[in-house]
Amino acid sequence: MIRQVSVDDRLLHGQVAFYWTSYYNLDMILVLNDEAANDEFTKMILGLAKPREVRLQIAEVEAGFEIVRRQLESPDNVLIIVGSLFDANQVLEHFRELKTLNLGGLRMRPNGKVLNERTALTSEDIAICRRLLERKIMITVRHSPEVAESLLTESVLKQL
Repeated sequence: MIRQVSVDDRLLHGQVAFYWTSYYNLDMILVLNDEAANDEFTKMILGLAKPREVRLQIAEVEAGFEIVRRQLESPDNVLIIVGSLFDANQVLEHFRELKTLNLGGLRMRPNGKVLNERTALTSEDIAICRRLLERKIMITVRHSPEVAESLLTESVLKQL
């Protein structure tokens, strides 16, 4: 069962590895990121960041679709992490049954607009969020389960 699809440009780090793992009682973390999937050093670092009892799979975004398909029917609790809204949109477009997305962290980039202390959105990100909202995807903004969840809405996007 896919418990959450999350965007975090750091991919796997302490908050994800321990807070979300405990919150969802995760069996597996699936990182869908083209660069990480093709970099042995990054894969090693991500492997060190995960809790021992949790499996980690790292795949290119499109190549990972078969893994996602299997996990949709699995009894395992799975967290999918992508590094960008572009990649999240690919996953959510391909798997229409997934109806939520969490923005965990996107650091400031050129021409980014601050959403909160951990998330900045570019104009491309905002356009993707608008398309997701039009498709009735619920977008939450939450970097850890201890933080109150807030929803990203069109009115919030207009303020950016």
